[in-house]
Amino acid sequence: MKEYENMQDIRTKIGDGGRVIIPAIFRQALHLESGDDIILHFEDNEILITTPEQTLIKLQAKVKSYIDKADKPIALVDELIAMRRAEAKDE
Repeated sequence: MKEYENMQDIRTKIGDGGRVIIPAIFRQALHLESGDDIILHFEDNEILITTPEQTLIKLQAKVKSYIDKADKPIALVDELIAMRRAEAKDE
């Protein structure tokens, strides 16, 4: 069992300029290095921190669930092109 599978909440402080120290155990679990990009998401009065990779995985799962629920095969690219053409026509 990996050490970070049973992580508890860890208290930290906000430093100068709004900097927040992400504890090493969290950085290790997310494979974060100094200078890496992260994504902050504000939801229900909470700040969630994630990586671009994890965000992409979540978005891919949402798109897949949308496609899986369709009655017929969906070509999302074709739908997007059709929407853009319709928008351009209205302008």
